[in-house]
Amino acid sequence: MNDQIQDLDQDLDQDLDEQALSEMNDTVHGEVVNITQGGAQNIDAQQVTIKQGGAQNVSAESVTVKQGGIMTAEGGSVSVVQGGIGLARGDQVNVTAGGALGMLASNIHVEAGGAQWMIARESIQVDQGGAAAMIARSADVNNSFVGLILAQNVSGNVRALFDTRAALVFGIAAGVVGGLVIAMRRRQV
Repeated sequence: MNDQIQDLDQDLDQDLDEQALSEMNDTVHGEVVNITQGGAQNIDAQQVTIKQGGAQNVSAESVTVKQGGIMTAEGGSVSVVQGGIGLARGDQVNVTAGGALGMLASNIHVEAGGAQWMIARESIQVDQGGAAAMIARSADVNNSFVGLILAQNVSGNVRALFDTRAALVFGIAAGVVGGLVIAMRRRQV
């Protein structure tokens, strides 16, 4: 009787381990994936829409998040409305009333939101938002704050801690001061 119980216990443990392993490796595949008030580990599809839910990794041509979150999203178009995203990569990234740690895209548009890093091949447009750092060919920033902005063309009403010229001057000054400190230390030794 005890042997039968041990065998059943081992079978149950093995089934639970296999189930946990398969759940961790689950990837949702499909043409169109819609998630409402739920979540998924990985999603690989043409079009993904997440409403009041979340996902770990999403790869799709079109990604839309409304009142939810994604850790990493990669696609042609990534759109976040009242949500958050860790890293968004795509041709076009749009954030409205939301935020991100990082955005890498050809074009970025942010309205009432922000990110730590915004890096665009072409343009960044921000209205009532902010970023720690913005790097693009052109930046149109209105009623926003940016820590560091590096762009060939900057327009709009932007408050920047460092623009391209200030960053260059700061780098030169930091190099000179660093060189003087090193030279003084060598004399003391």
